[in-house]
Amino acid sequence: MLDTEDKTVRTDHDDTATVWPQAGNDAKGGAPMRARRQRGSRSDYLTDALNLLQGWTQDGVQLKRVLVCDDSQHAALTERIKVAADTLRIRPAIRRTDGHTQICLGAGESDAITDGQVTLAARIEDAYRTVVQAS
Repeated sequence: MLDTEDKTVRTDHDDTATVWPQAGNDAKGGAPMRARRQRGSRSDYLTDALNLLQGWTQDGVQLKRVLVCDDSQHAALTERIKVAADTLRIRPAIRRTDGHTQICLGAGESDAITDGQVTLAARIEDAYRTVVQAS
């Protein structure tokens, strides 16, 4: 009901609305809403993710990739990597030598490869495909 004097909405019930079940929330108990991972260890998850990233090699606690691209592609790729790396707060080492772009993730940042580094590697792959196809 709308009160025309003070422009507020009034309800026809008391303040117990916060304890009433919400739409579709009539289940008893408090079951978590997240799906659980089937695997118990984090390293299996990262290993599976790394297996999907073709061309990336693992050297200790670093991920490395060498990409073939010209100077203009390198510049475009570097800008895209910078945006993704800033978002993930990761500092990749990018080097240009003999018509190749060398990328190293994880140099001295941590004691193990992180999920953020794997995510950045996947974003770099997407950026590389986009830059090479655009040329």
